[in-house]
Amino acid sequence: MDENITFSTQISEQDLYNFNIHHAYRSSQGIVSVIVSLLLIAVWGMRYQSLTGFYRLLYPLVAILFCMYLPMSLKMRAKAQMRQEVFMHPLNYTLKEEGLVITSPAVEEPADLPWQYIYKVSLWNGYLLIYSSRINAYIIPVSDIEDKKDQILAFIKSHVEDYKYTIK
Repeated sequence: MDENITFSTQISEQDLYNFNIHHAYRSSQGIVSVIVSLLLIAVWGMRYQSLTGFYRLLYPLVAILFCMYLPMSLKMRAKAQMRQEVFMHPLNYTLKEEGLVITSPAVEEPADLPWQYIYKVSLWNGYLLIYSSRINAYIIPVSDIEDKKDQILAFIKSHVEDYKYTIK
């Protein structure tokens, strides 16, 4: 494949939120918040009869707080990120023999990501994720590239090591 492939995407607040939730609940922070919430509810249920009225309310409220804190903070983070100028414009991607080039009207210099520096490529929940590190990824909604998806995936697969390409 000698031809470059070019496409554009527009990231939405929901796209950022979905990606952040995906990573948060696969990390220790997300797992701990779920476990603590479940433990609080279990203790509340087992000790309900011996608890005073205050603690009968406190246990479920703290459990709800643990459950809601992470999604709410990630929603606020996505809102804040969307105020950055780079997210106000479409991102333009070019797949080249040397690597991935990302441009935006908001940024003067293009971002170059050589193929050897790509950490991982995966498809998740309607997104093509091209990771530049363990937690940072270019989020590409599949709906934005539907007409070129197979061509894009084949190009990427031919340029990254097999262990980095996790799409089956």
